[in-house]
Amino acid sequence: MAQILSSPYTVIGLSDAGAHTDQLCDACYSTHLLGHWVRENGTLGLEQAVRMLTSRPADIYNIADRGRLKVGLPADVTVFDPETVGAGKLRRVRDYPAGQERVVADASGIDAVVVNGVMIRDGDHDALPADGEMPGKLLRHGRAAT
Repeated sequence: MAQILSSPYTVIGLSDAGAHTDQLCDACYSTHLLGHWVRENGTLGLEQAVRMLTSRPADIYNIADRGRLKVGLPADVTVFDPETVGAGKLRRVRDYPAGQERVVADASGIDAVVVNGVMIRDGDHDALPADGEMPGKLLRHGRAAT
């Protein structure tokens, strides 16, 4: 795995579009990368890992206005502590309608999440109401849909 992660041809990204939430949870891949492969194993440098999670996929998938902090671009930011960021153990919860279960993994070391300049997570708490409008935008053809 270390050899694959170190390859300049590797692109990190994932989606099963939530099709198998009762069988797996790979949403924790980014915090696992930062905690395990950066901090614990030293396979990747922090800057390299952040680039692999941000600007590299944006460039590969031709998403023109994402993946970088730059004046005029949407401010999508995750603030984390490199000393504590990581993925918790997988666990099952029954919070879907009719008590259906899904697999989740809690993140640690995340101080804040900002989407389009709006804080949506502050530590371990949602910063916006669950039934309120969210600041994210659907992307189509590499740009935010209007």
